[in-house]
This record gives sequence, C-alpha cells and structure tokens, in this order.
Amino acid sequence: MARALPAAIRHIGPVAAGLGVLGLASFAFLSVCGRALGPAELAPLGTLWVLINALGPALFQPLEQEVGRSVAHRAASGQGARPVFLRATGLAVAAVLVTGLVLLVVREPLATSVFAGQDVLVLALFVGLAGLCAEHLSRGAFAGSGAFPRYGAQLAVDGVLRIGSAAVLAAIGVATAGPYGLFLGLAPVLAVAVTAARLGPAVRPGPHATWADLGGAVGWLTVGALAGQFVVNAAPVAVNVLADASEQARAGIFISVLVLARVPLFLFAAIQASFLPGMAALAAAGDTAGFRHRLNIVTLGVAGLGTAGLLVIVAVGPPLVRLVYGGEFDTTRADLWPLAAASGLFMVASAVGQALISVRGYRASVVGWTAGALTFLVVLLAPLRLELRVGYAFLAASAVATALLLLLMRARLRHPLTPADVATPPVPTAPGSTELTALPGETPTRRQSPWT
Repeated sequence: MARALPAAIRHIGPVAAGLGVLGLASFAFLSVCGRALGPAELAPLGTLWVLINALGPALFQPLEQEVGRSVAHRAASGQGARPVFLRATGLAVAAVLVTGLVLLVVREPLATSVFAGQDVLVLALFVGLAGLCAEHLSRGAFAGSGAFPRYGAQLAVDGVLRIGSAAVLAAIGVATAGPYGLFLGLAPVLAVAVTAARLGPAVRPGPHATWADLGGAVGWLTVGALAGQFVVNAAPVAVNVLADASEQARAGIFISVLVLARVPLFLFAAIQASFLPGMAALAAAGDTAGFRHRLNIVTLGVAGLGTAGLLVIVAVGPPLVRLVYGGEFDTTRADLWPLAAASGLFMVASAVGQALISVRGYRASVVGWTAGALTFLVVLLAPLRLELRVGYAFLAASAVATALLLLLMRARLRHPLTPADVATPPVPTAPGSTELTALPGETPTRRQSPWT
C-alpha cells in the first residue's frame, strides 16, 4: 500500500497539474471573451467551445484508451506498438475526414442555427477537432509508456495557448467571435507540435496488428463516448437552438453559467488517464475485492466533489457569476443548482462507466449513456422557462445514466472477476512493470504493478 500511493501520485500528479492549467485557462478564456464580446456575441463562441470539447473526446478518446492499453502491454514485453499506433492513426484521420465532409455539407444551417450566422466558426470547429485527434493519439502513447509528465505538459500548453490568444485579441480590441474561435481551434494543433516529438514505444517496430485488434472495442467505446458526451454537452447546444432572437443574451449567460457549474469535472478528469488501466489490472488479476474497494473509493470521492461544487453554487453562485463574467451576466440559484447537481451525477456515472469498460462491459456502458441521452430529449419537451427546461433535462439525463450504470455494475459484480489467461513463459520486465505470468500448467502470479 505504501508503494502504491507514490505510484498513483506519479501518474495522477502531472496530469492533474496539466488539467488544472487547462481548466483554469479555459475558464479564463470564456471570462475574457465574455468581457470583450458581451453575452449575445459570446453565445456562438461558447457553443463552439462546448462542441470542440464534446466531439473531440467522443470521437478520439476511445482511440486514446486502446492505444494506451496496447502500448503498455507491448512495452512490458519489450516490444514496440507502431502497427497498433498506425492503425489507430488511420481510424482517427478517417473520422476527421468524415467529420469535415459532414461539416462541409451542413455548414450553412450549422452556421445559421448554432453559430449565429458566422461561417468562420464552422472552420474553427473542424480545425479544433483535427487538433484534438492528434492530442488524443499522442496522449495514448504517453499514457501507455507511463510518460505522464509529457501528458500533463501537453494539456498545460493547450491551455496557455487558449488564454494567451484570447488575451491578445481582447487587448487589440477584437469584438467579433470569429478570430477567438479560430485560435481556440488552433491551440490543440500547436500543443501537439510542441510536445509530441518523442512518442516512445508507440512508434517503435513491433508485432503485426490487424484492424480487428481495434475495431470491435473502439466501435463500442465510440458509441458510448458519443452518448456520454451528448449527456454532458447537449445543454448549451439546446439552449442556443431553442433561444429566439430576444433570448440570445440569456443563452450566452446560460452557457457561461454552465461552464462555471462544471468546474469540478476538470478535477475529476485528472484520474481518468490512469483509472481505467488500474481497474483493468485488478480485473485481469481476478481481484474482485480490490476492484470493489477502488470503485467504492472513487465513486464516493467524486460524489463528494460534486456535492461540494453544488454547495458552493447554491451559496454564492449568482455573485460569483457576476464577479467572473461581469455585471451583465445576471442569473439565479434556481438556474444554477440543476447544472451543478447534474455535473456531480455525471462524474459518478463516468467513474462507473470506466469500471464497466475495464471488465469489457462495453455494451452495458452504451446502454447507460444512451438511456441518459434519450432522457435529455424527453425532458426537453417540458413547458418550462428556457434555462430551467434545459437545466432539468441535463439533471434528469445524468440521474438516469448514473442509476442505470450503477445497476449494471452491481449485476456484473455478482459474478467473480476471472483472472487473465496467460500461457506464455515469463519475460524480463523493467522494475515496477506489470505482468501476469505463468509457465504452462502453473497458476499466474502477480508482480508489482504501477497501476495498482
């Protein structure tokens, strides 16, 4: 236990630091833009911010997860993962090209309905998605090889570029959303250029990999990620689409409030880079008790984090919004608390969903998130004021997803976790690496793992 804690700190610490910089920078980006542009002009830019940060992880985080797993597995045996990395890159590039084609086809209605007639924000969306594609692939390589300082550094550079560009544009008096959006999209592209020079085992020659090695798992992961991102990011898009001409300023205020209410999500994200492989290691070892223990600790921890965020929002939410964004951004506790509560529930659902994925419960994860997404659409039909209508839809979606994923996880844990079958002789590994090894006919034994 004493050795496991420093290992966890080494993994989580640099990622947490990078996410802290990115989170604060993103928060400051919208704050600076809000003061420079005003509520109405901020609305399409805030929607762009949400779409980039929703579609990017939904499309490419599954690839990051699979690349990270493959690189770690092969590196433990002294093998490179270039074939896997190239296959993943091919899938990612194909996804970007398809997304670009879709954006090209729908650019006019998208610009009119979502981006307040600003075509340049459609281009910014494409650039941002391409940049996040490169970020997630390189982060998979970093996580798989244990290069968490480089993982965190990339997050930090992305954040610094976001706020730096916004500060410069505001200082020179730019008062339209387009330039801010373009630099928001360019930030991840430049962050990869700065940090991804050395990808370690991911680009070293290794055993052949087929498309089947990636296809099935990544397919289910992508469906689940899309549904999950819909749950957490549909609210700002919905408020923009539903707002009429007289409600554009209110839509901009709502998006700004939503960003503030979701600040705890940045803190939760710090554990995700190592949480999934850590849970997968426990599952592979058949350590049901350890799996349950870690899952309980994480879910209780994120529930506590969400509760703390809710209490802060209820106590000082409205004046905090005005302090951060300016006097024009006036809101109420009634509009704020559903967003904060939904964010807390979403964190719990995300932790349980990751645990299901670690035991290859891909379909169960998809079921939970899809149920949440459908709930959002149903509650959105309620005849309420715009802000409450969208806020309650987000809250109901998060609650349904959380409840269903917990039930599915509980059902899975009624059966013991089966140890991984390893029929190959032991291979030399670096100190601290993970390997379940056994000679034919022997019971696998577990070595010290950096993930557990």
